[in-house]
Amino acid sequence: MSRAVSGTTGPAGGPRHIAAGRPVPGSVHSVSVSIPDVASVIGYESHDPATLSRINWGYPRFRPHPYVARVAELAAREDPGGERGGAWLPVRTARAARAAAAYAGLPPGAVRDLTLGGHSLPGVRLPAGGPEAERARAYIMHTGGHLSSRQAEDVLWDAGLIDARQPEETADESPARAVAAALAEAYGVPGPEHVALRNSGMNAVTAAVEAVTEIQRDSGRRRWLQLGWIFFDTMRLFEKKVVDAEHTTVPDPYDLAEVARVAAAHADGLAGIVAEIPSNPGLSVPDLPALREIADRAGCALVIDATIATPHNVDVVPYADVVCESLTKYATGSADVLMGAVVVPPGSRFAGDLLTVLPHHGDEPYRRDTARVAARVRGYAERMARVNANALALAECLDRHPDVVRDTGWALDGRSAANYRKVARDSGGPGGLLMVDLKVPLEQVYDRLAVAKGPSFGAEFTMASPQVFIAHYDLLTTARGRAALRERGLHRDMLRVSVGTEPPELIVEAFERALRPV
Repeated sequence: MSRAVSGTTGPAGGPRHIAAGRPVPGSVHSVSVSIPDVASVIGYESHDPATLSRINWGYPRFRPHPYVARVAELAAREDPGGERGGAWLPVRTARAARAAAAYAGLPPGAVRDLTLGGHSLPGVRLPAGGPEAERARAYIMHTGGHLSSRQAEDVLWDAGLIDARQPEETADESPARAVAAALAEAYGVPGPEHVALRNSGMNAVTAAVEAVTEIQRDSGRRRWLQLGWIFFDTMRLFEKKVVDAEHTTVPDPYDLAEVARVAAAHADGLAGIVAEIPSNPGLSVPDLPALREIADRAGCALVIDATIATPHNVDVVPYADVVCESLTKYATGSADVLMGAVVVPPGSRFAGDLLTVLPHHGDEPYRRDTARVAARVRGYAERMARVNANALALAECLDRHPDVVRDTGWALDGRSAANYRKVARDSGGPGGLLMVDLKVPLEQVYDRLAVAKGPSFGAEFTMASPQVFIAHYDLLTTARGRAALRERGLHRDMLRVSVGTEPPELIVEAFERALRPV
């Protein structure tokens, strides 16, 4: 069965300005929010009360969805054993609740299971004050084990606390199998049993890293090699000891000699290498065939996050032991659902163990989220074909403005192109993400750019993000932090662009206007 409505998959009327604080794309389950100027970005990231009064939405892993916050307040009142002034942290599964409590140093009794609106809800009862509450919340944020906004919506609906549920297109017949089968076909693995769906992209990455670590630990292997500066939450898994493992970073993902040296130096204890194609936010593309050889010599697994490239553009299965993807992004394109996937290539020597161990790590998504993804994933291939063509058109536009644009980082830039082509599909393209290095202050372009502006990427509508502000605002606020960013080729005046599926001339026109001299 399918339910369909119009107007919930993206801002109508093509690229345009969206008022500050509006959910993007507009569904109650939107994963982004409009932060349309740099002053608002700074206020949002610095937790300025006046800004937050205007922009009270956010990416659901980082800022609790309003429905989830309401469920948390209801649960805190309903829990008779709670400490005065304490709070309730609702999560997706009992596994996530136990893991969050353990990470926070809370006793087993802090893990609760309440019934609200006829729904059984696992959660963690947080104490008032002290570091435990913040650690529990950080664990859920970094690992993506949060309560889904759709599950929270169902709780509130069944409790009679909201007037309606968001109408949307869904595919309700065996949605999990439908999504897994679509991804198995896209990646070229034998079938849906090689695909594990998880509660978010980070939940998939965490599950993959934990599963490999468990498999390798019996051999005394518990160190990971991180290739370059990758998505900040993936780095947090190691830096904050969310995963019980050590890690070493090779800063330059193109320096194969250094990667090989570090891998050899830790060969006896190396569990895995984790890399992204391309990386987020720098968009560098490592040499996957060479990494495969290095991993084989070291006896470790190679985990690849292919979210930005997508399986419709690259074939990483011959080189990876595990592939992760955030289905929140291009796979759905609607920017209104969080979900992730772990793909196990059949040729991996770890495949058998992974298929056995993976079910014990991460959290299965809520059925309504899966039904939403099942409806959207059917258009994945066509969506990427349009995104690829539009990215090429926008890259040409950016090249026409050397007075404003210093460089454009993407899969086909000078350092990445050769590596990308080694794994590119004949029918593929460059993907839809570009990092624009500006010669002028970011405000001059970002504030004038008439597209959706806020966190996230991979929507079917064009989005822009001041990604260095959003991902690394803490580093931008100190001289030492800014120096650390510059060492990695990053600075404040960089614009990340996620190209959508609108008519290319409309996308180019929006950027031409923003790039013209003031």
